[in-house]
Amino acid sequence: MKKNEQERETSLQEGEEQAKRRHGKLYYALIAVCALVLAAAVVLMAVFLTPRQSEVLEEPGKTEQPEDPDGGKDDEKDPSDDDDPGQNTDTEVVFALPVANATVTETFSFWYNSTLNRYCLHTGVDFSAEAGTEVTAAYAGTVESVTEDILEGGKVVLSHGDGLYTVYASIDAAAGLRVGDSVTRGEVIGTVSAAADAMGNEYNEGAHLHFEVLEGEKQIDPATYLDYEEK
Repeated sequence: MKKNEQERETSLQEGEEQAKRRHGKLYYALIAVCALVLAAAVVLMAVFLTPRQSEVLEEPGKTEQPEDPDGGKDDEKDPSDDDDPGQNTDTEVVFALPVANATVTETFSFWYNSTLNRYCLHTGVDFSAEAGTEVTAAYAGTVESVTEDILEGGKVVLSHGDGLYTVYASIDAAAGLRVGDSVTRGEVIGTVSAAADAMGNEYNEGAHLHFEVLEGEKQIDPATYLDYEEK
């Protein structure tokens, strides 16, 4: 009898201990759940109470500009700044014919040079004209150089700004024309040389003006800028 009672008491004690352990686990589980719920509540409050970005940013186009101490006077363009004849502008550049009423005998093309007796690139436009015919500046600019040699005869180079140049070969430069002089569109810069004084590498072509256009150091077709309709 006593043995059976002792076994029941032992069994009851073990059952009570297991129940206590289950209750303890449940208690800690409830604490963990409560902690999670509290953390979630804090996050939600932070989200809803923080102002939205769209409400904080300034409306596009409403950014306040710093005040200009001189009232914006520096932004006003002085019309006189565009009066320099040696500087090219954003306006379209159109050249006047350097020889009035002349006949174009050769263009910018691959051609047969009868003087040199070979085919080569003709790097300009030839205007046939009688010796002594006036040669005028195709565009306003400054005199870059005035030279004379056997191959090119008399030659004048004008600078028009932004790396744009015009070359006038087989001419007699106007008296008093000097490097650095400013010239206007249509101003006389010389006359067509006599056939005997024409540039040596085009001697057989007779009296004419050899006209070239350069962008930097590159020779380009003068037709890019010339107005052949102008008389």
